[in-house]
Amino acid sequence: MKDVFKKLLSVKSIVTLSMTAALIAMLLGNIEPNEKLVALFCTSYGAVITYFFTRKENNDDK
Repeated sequence: MKDVFKKLLSVKSIVTLSMTAALIAMLLGNIEPNEKLVALFCTSYGAVITYFFTRKENNDDK
């Protein structure tokens, strides 16, 4: 159980969850966001998600 919390609080999870929460808040909010800001955020969000979920961890002891 302790291991699960340790993995949940990793940098990868914190960045992913916070950016997902920000995207949901931006989409569901009553304020109309700036189009350039939305495009920039979506591009960076896609880059972060792609990087973290396609990266292979190197476990070699070399």
